[in-house]
Amino acid sequence: MRHFAIALMLCGILTGMAQTTVRLDLERTVELATDSSLTADRYRSVFHEARYAWLSWMAGRKLQLELSTTPLNFEQLMTQRYVSDTDNDEYRQQKRLLSSASVQAQQVMEPWGGSFYASTGLAYLGNYGDFTQHQFAVTPVRVGYRQELLGYNPYRWNRQTEPMRLTVAQQQMNYSVEQTAAEAVKRFFLLAVTQEQLKMAQEQIQSCDTILAIGNRRFRIASISKAELDILTLQRSLAATTLKSAQLSHQQAARSLAVWLGMDERTRLELMIPSVLPRLEVTASDAIAHASRNNPNYLSMQLKELEARRDAEQLKRKKGLNASIDASIGLNQVAERFDYAFRSPLVQNQVMVSQLDVMQTVAEVDQRQSMVADAHRSLQIAEDAYTVMLQRFIRGQANVNDLSLAQQYWQTARVDQVKALQDFWNSYFHLRLLTLYDYLKREPIRH
Repeated sequence: MRHFAIALMLCGILTGMAQTTVRLDLERTVELATDSSLTADRYRSVFHEARYAWLSWMAGRKLQLELSTTPLNFEQLMTQRYVSDTDNDEYRQQKRLLSSASVQAQQVMEPWGGSFYASTGLAYLGNYGDFTQHQFAVTPVRVGYRQELLGYNPYRWNRQTEPMRLTVAQQQMNYSVEQTAAEAVKRFFLLAVTQEQLKMAQEQIQSCDTILAIGNRRFRIASISKAELDILTLQRSLAATTLKSAQLSHQQAARSLAVWLGMDERTRLELMIPSVLPRLEVTASDAIAHASRNNPNYLSMQLKELEARRDAEQLKRKKGLNASIDASIGLNQVAERFDYAFRSPLVQNQVMVSQLDVMQTVAEVDQRQSMVADAHRSLQIAEDAYTVMLQRFIRGQANVNDLSLAQQYWQTARVDQVKALQDFWNSYFHLRLLTLYDYLKREPIRH
């Protein structure tokens, strides 16, 4: 019996240790999501690949030194020889020793599209057998310049596209991580709503118990009817059902957020819902300006435009080298018109759509701020009305229906306030995503 009691105690201790409580506010939730989530790490790894490609391109622009060497190469083979004494061809054994080394330096000339190079080398060849010979080949210095005679300069284009490609990768990483932040906000408030509903369900049970006890006393003195007492009893039963449903919804939302943040699914999350909004002054013109500088969609379209111009020039420069080239790509005029016909409308359409989204989101953020203030005032009114009605019911000055209606208004106002906060923060983080700008810190977003 003693061992059984000890086992129960250990089980209780382990259970308590297994379920930890973590308090999270909105800012901490976003930090956890963007700093440690697997998704955010994957986005950063993609950027690092682009960064390494950029570093490789930068290294290729510098003076390149290449050492080529064959320290020792020995060959033993049978060779066919003509022997004049016998007037016949014979196979004779031949041994050959080869050793060589060379150094070449090359420097890309970006303005011209070619490269200068200089090299020096030394080689030794020794033949052993019936015929022995030793030879040294020396190239003290060799200087040259090589360039394709197409008139197309890839280095000039790369100098424009490669830095832009790295910037796009940086912006795309910031954009992707901000998507993770926006998802964190959505999940936070999904749990926040269920947390508030659970809290209200728990308070409702306590309130129903108190009101039912008061109702029983008033029924005994014939202050309320049996029908009204039955309504109070039914409300107590419905409150118990609502509590069970709220507990289940809250557990599911908490488990989902905990796992998404990389925590143990048994972690008990307690959210601190932001009740005060920051003061935001956002204009559509400023937001569009930030989006133009920071949103990867804008620079990506500029990069595609530049690449289209590069490809069109390359095709144009290749004209005349091979007739099949013109035949395979169509008339040269088509290549020239591609840059003109398809580039500008695509860029302009993308910019117009993005600007429209930014303007609508700015207007939505302003509207959501006003709605949060309205929801807060409505909650204060509903809460005061319910408190007054409860006191009137206790004194016998209000009936059950009046009390139930006031309570419903109060509970609805509480949920509406949380949902108003949810809508505001979702809109705000969507604006952050579009512009990659932190309007609270007044600085571009960098991850």
